[in-house]
Amino acid sequence: MALAQLPQAPQYADCRLDSVFPNGGQQGTTVTVTFRGQAYALNPPRGVIIDGPPGITVKEVKEGEKGTVVGTLEIAADAPPGRRWLRVLNERSGLTNFAQFVVGRLPESLEAEPNNELAKAQTVTIPTVINGRTDPKADIDCFRFAGKAGQKLVAAIAAFSLDVHGQYKDYGIADFSLEFLDADGRTLAAAEDTLGFDPLIEHTLPRDGDFFVRVTMLNFGGFPDAVYRLTLGEVPYLVGTFPSGLRRDTEAEVELFGPNIPPGTKRRVKAEADLTVPLQYVALNDLPNSGLDMPLAVGEFPEQMELEPNNDREHALPLSWPATVNARFAEPNDADWYRVTLTAGQKVWFDVIAQRFTHSPVDTLLQVFDANGQMLAENDDDPHDPEYESFHNFRTTDSKLLFTAPAAGEFFVKLTEQSGLSGPRAVYRLSVSEAKPDFHVRHFPDAVPIWGPGSTAAVLVKVDHLADFNDDVECSIEGLPDGWKSSSAVSLGRKPERYYNNYQRKVFLTITAPADAALGTVVPFRIIGRAKRGEEKIEHRSWPLTLFYSSDIGFFRASQQTRAAIAKPQGPWLELAGTTELRLKPGGTGTFPVKVLGAAADLKAMPLVINLATNGVACGLVTPQNVPIKEGIAEVTVKIPAEMPIGTFSIVAAQTWGSDIRVGMPAPCTPPIKLVVEPAK
Repeated sequence: MALAQLPQAPQYADCRLDSVFPNGGQQGTTVTVTFRGQAYALNPPRGVIIDGPPGITVKEVKEGEKGTVVGTLEIAADAPPGRRWLRVLNERSGLTNFAQFVVGRLPESLEAEPNNELAKAQTVTIPTVINGRTDPKADIDCFRFAGKAGQKLVAAIAAFSLDVHGQYKDYGIADFSLEFLDADGRTLAAAEDTLGFDPLIEHTLPRDGDFFVRVTMLNFGGFPDAVYRLTLGEVPYLVGTFPSGLRRDTEAEVELFGPNIPPGTKRRVKAEADLTVPLQYVALNDLPNSGLDMPLAVGEFPEQMELEPNNDREHALPLSWPATVNARFAEPNDADWYRVTLTAGQKVWFDVIAQRFTHSPVDTLLQVFDANGQMLAENDDDPHDPEYESFHNFRTTDSKLLFTAPAAGEFFVKLTEQSGLSGPRAVYRLSVSEAKPDFHVRHFPDAVPIWGPGSTAAVLVKVDHLADFNDDVECSIEGLPDGWKSSSAVSLGRKPERYYNNYQRKVFLTITAPADAALGTVVPFRIIGRAKRGEEKIEHRSWPLTLFYSSDIGFFRASQQTRAAIAKPQGPWLELAGTTELRLKPGGTGTFPVKVLGAAADLKAMPLVINLATNGVACGLVTPQNVPIKEGIAEVTVKIPAEMPIGTFSIVAAQTWGSDIRVGMPAPCTPPIKLVVEPAK
């Protein structure tokens, strides 16, 4: 068989779900939804998996036109308002990344073309949620409605808030503009980036009569995945909460605010105890609204509220830490001061959550002063940078500072807002905690494709060190059913004999499905990182990340659940042929045998690569090789770099394909081989 004809597993990005349309529906209705991805990547479909609140039943899933998947979703009359996370289970990629879908309480309709000019505007009855799409480029969507004098109109688009975006040549987050016009076509109001990139208009209608709303994309863009939900009418629209979070496994009263929401509207919210990612959502569940919800950050420390006046050092609010204080910049040029007592040499984190997780628009500046008023440290925009695995919308404007007290006494924290923003939405959460050596764990993909029963796939795990943490972290997969196999691996800490290197912070873990597992099987699992510092044991559950969009940097979103799903075999799969450990010196060369299974009898060679997780997007340890196959065995050669540090590493042999983080994980691959790098002498 010629190498050009050798079947290969698809690139992970080619198997992704890019959009659902419509991306929402009303309680008590049945909605036909089109799932769209790369051409034919989602087919044949086997189902739709929905995470989030209950209330949606999948009645039918089938192939649609041009490689799409069409599903029929039945939304219960009592389905809680708010977002869900939808994934397509299919034979090609197993289980896709998620796309978001909203359940609301308002009547809904679909945009109907042609409506590119006011003369051809689509007539709608308010209140309504219009599900539209801006495609092709320069598409304009116009809507006509009848209004009455004095109505407090809300016209708002939800797209950015639902992670609507394009891929590749259509790369970018969907950025819409919105205009409100009178019957003569005169613009009465316009909006662009009101809530992130989402526009919102509030306008009291001046008279009875017909009015128009016009939707365009920034720079007159447009593409098939540029879907949106346009809320139109005298209806409540949620734009924020206060506080913007609460402590894990506790209840708190949260105020919800926005246009047409009665002042003092509050909800009792319970923070879940077992959240993998410290984030959940709250919606208006008893008012007629679009269903768009707001995120709440879930913290670990006791919570308190900012108390005014605390606008200067003399009135600084004392904090008994560890603590998280919920606050807002209520007025222009507001300054919030806090007071903490520290001992000499004590290390603490001052950490602001605003733009991260809760989408607050504030840009904080954090400064620390001593009792004499001398500034000791400051931070404006901490990178909070997960390097290539970014899961925030932007380079965050949140502040974070590791502070060491130079002496015992009182210290003062001042927070100000740098962009001039103030008001109800200018909220933040300031946490103060001891800066103990610790680590975070994250992994991707959160939907691991197993290409064929009995085959093996890999998950990439990243360990981030905090506050001088320098210990080994053992990462392992837990929770798989009987018959499934998994591996563990150690993320190396920095030791005197082991300098920092590119092979420390990331490791591969593997999952092997049972040989008799059925196509379409989906199993959940979790990844745990464990370390030991002296007698102290530290354990953290890894955050799953789902691919958001591809670029030179991988952009992801955090999800609450990790699964593996069995898809159809995509060419041969690999097993180890006896060797499970390789011992080499820096610059050394070794070989190990690999079984090639499921290959055609005339396959004489196949391209293979040795993968070892590194910093950045690369994971190839050596140049891909065209390896001969004799009696089903391929002898794989490993030559490690001369600068390879000593230590024990986990490597896998994989089909040669796009296996960096921009397009997925190496699969099909072998179970891991222990690579022991020994001192040269």
